[in-house]
Order: sequence, then C-alpha cells, then structure tokens
Amino acid sequence: MNGRRWIFVSIYLLLLFMAQAMGCFNSQAGAQDIVLDDNLGVCLPAEQTIVEETGGVSDVGERIMLSLLAVRLDVGGPVIGSGILVELEGAFPYMMTAYHVVDHMFERGTTFKQSACHVDVYSRQENCVDIIISEQYREYTFIDISRDAALIPLSDWPEGGRPAATPVQNYQFRIGEEVLVIGCPTGIPDILTRGIVTGFAAGDRNRPMTDAATWFGTSGGGVFLPTGEYVGYFHSMIGSRTPNGREMAEGLHIFSPLPGGWGLAD
Repeated sequence: MNGRRWIFVSIYLLLLFMAQAMGCFNSQAGAQDIVLDDNLGVCLPAEQTIVEETGGVSDVGERIMLSLLAVRLDVGGPVIGSGILVELEGAFPYMMTAYHVVDHMFERGTTFKQSACHVDVYSRQENCVDIIISEQYREYTFIDISRDAALIPLSDWPEGGRPAATPVQNYQFRIGEEVLVIGCPTGIPDILTRGIVTGFAAGDRNRPMTDAATWFGTSGGGVFLPTGEYVGYFHSMIGSRTPNGREMAEGLHIFSPLPGGWGLAD
C-alpha cells in the first residue's frame, strides 16, 4: 500500500472512530439510524436500544389534570366529590361524575346548590362555575342510577380548565392493564394516582377494580389510560369496618367505563 492510500485509509478510520465515540451516525447505504448505547459503549440499531421518552406520564398527567373538577357544596363549601370536564358537540360544557355525588341536587332541586371548580395543580388558583339541575335543562341531563353515572351541564367553562381530549365510550378493560386515576380524595382537589386493573367486581366487566390509591372524595373522578384517553369514572370501594373506623381493602377500588349513547365524542 503506497503512502497516499495509507493516509486516506487512516483518515477514514479516524473519522469513523470519532463518529462512534461522539454518538450516532446514519449509514449512507440506506441502513437504519444508529444510536450509541452508553452502557455498552457501542453503536446499535435504533430499534434495539431502549430510550426513555422525556416527559412520559408527567406530560400526560399535567394534561389530564386540566379536566379535573372539584365538586363543592356551593362556592367555598367543602369538596364532596370529583368530576371531569367534557364537551358535547353543539351543547354546554358538561361534567361527567358519579350520580351519588350530585343526587342531593336531584332530590332537592334548585334549593340545593353545588359548584364545579377547576383548581390549578401548581398555583392552587380556583375557578368555579354552577352545576345546573333544573327542569329547564332536564332534557340535557343524563343519569343512570344503576351505574351510578351522571352527565350534567355547567353554567360556563371554568377558567383554566380544559375538557378531556379523547373520551372513549364503553371501553373494554383488561386484567393487568395500567390506568391513571384523578380525583379529590379527602377533599384535596388535585390528586393523580397510578395502578392496574386488578379484577372485576362480581365478574362484571362494567365494574373493573384497580389498586390505584383512592378515597372518599375521589368519586366521580376520571380513569385514564397512560396515553391520555379518558375511559372511565370512579364510584365506589369495597372495604371492611374496624373498631377504629373504615379500612379499605387494597386493590378493590371500583370504577366503570364511560357509558355510550350520551354524546361523548370518541
């Protein structure tokens, strides 16, 4: 090998080594992208590396928390439950919740006032609107007592709140599937927990259970997939009473898929 060819080969090998040491390069022969694996110190095809996405659940969590509503007894009253802000095409802003969170309003009508409040998870700023229960809006109200479900119009959009972006009706949950639950346990207006589907109450596919942490006040809160789809609402727990109070059994927190036929957009 003559001196000039040796110089060219040496320069090529040096550049190749530098490219590998610095990270990634593309093959000019149509091959896939190459990614440096820091643990192995070598370059591997992109699909063979595991790269953690930035944000992940944090990004989804911040987005879905914009739809969470705290249900109060009048403005400034105690938080008694949760709801999710949704939008029905051509209609009012709505709140999806558990029926037992608002059943007093149906029983006592306009003499019993409740409000839905969006609370910013970081600033704690709270903006409330009225929950509308009256004969005038009866045809715009959806309830299913057997499923403990209610979809109720609101007087306005709460400032800072955003409707759940991708509601999915009649979602079929699978055992072991991961879910995110948002709600207001013990009246704290912005809590997100994470768990899996642990089973189905009495074998009913419309009553899946989760080990995501919940408590009184989470009722009406939303169940989401890790990718952000709004798929269910929380409504009850199975537990046992003790001499010191009520203790809930872990993994027996019950929710239901969003009902179909109520105009919730897929």
